[in-house]
Amino acid sequence: MDATAGGPRLLLTYVGAGALAGTLSGLLGVGGGIVLVPLLVLVLKWEHKPAQATALVLVSMAALAGVCGYALSGDVAVVPALFILIGGLVGAWVGAIVVQRVHSYVLQVAFGMVMIAAAVRLAWPVGPGGVPIDSSPALTPALTVAFVVSGLAMGLLSALFGIGGGIVLVPILVTLLDFDQKLAAGTSLAVMIPIALLGALRLSRAGLTQWSAGWRIGLGGLVGGLVGAQMALRLPTEVLAWIFGALLVFVGARMIWTGVRTGRELRESPV
Repeated sequence: MDATAGGPRLLLTYVGAGALAGTLSGLLGVGGGIVLVPLLVLVLKWEHKPAQATALVLVSMAALAGVCGYALSGDVAVVPALFILIGGLVGAWVGAIVVQRVHSYVLQVAFGMVMIAAAVRLAWPVGPGGVPIDSSPALTPALTVAFVVSGLAMGLLSALFGIGGGIVLVPILVTLLDFDQKLAAGTSLAVMIPIALLGALRLSRAGLTQWSAGWRIGLGGLVGGLVGAQMALRLPTEVLAWIFGALLVFVGARMIWTGVRTGRELRESPV
């Protein structure tokens, strides 16, 4: 499917894809990119690199909507977020360069592995390693470095795979830095906005980010995120997380198989 084509039917397709990704994101607390990228690649037949670049538009828009509630309840650690953002912007910059130099099938295999890791994360949620921090912690040199390195990992993951990076940042903040789960989620969303946006901007220079499709998908994601958040209050989230985790394993395995097969075909094709 042409990523830049127009028409009401394609508009509804993009909005629907964003709504599905946003609903699952809001329902289970995962980044919309982990849902949207395989949806674009496996269902809508996009190339992998444009799919993950465009997914960053959804991630930034969904994070902007999601962070508002956390900010109003005081669940954003502002000062740590600034240091995480420093590392995250550097990571997103480097990751965007790496994406342009790596074969799509390699990224597809790696993304499948990330999906399986995300499934494990959903099935076995992290718990705090000590007494949870429920406000911004006092900064020390070691803690400052830890925040910057955490952001670096988040930014790399975001740009490389078109996901928010919260799948790696939240466990780091909770298990290693003793953040409360809500504070970690709110802080992650806050830094996710500029990091995902930088990744999308950097990849658009290579013609990978499809902004026209991205903002349409993002609009659906905003609505879906609100719906998913409301559903999470009424449904047994643990059971849904296990079901969704199984789906991630299945789709991730298919992404890996498709990437491996494509790589084999390229290596075996005559030069």
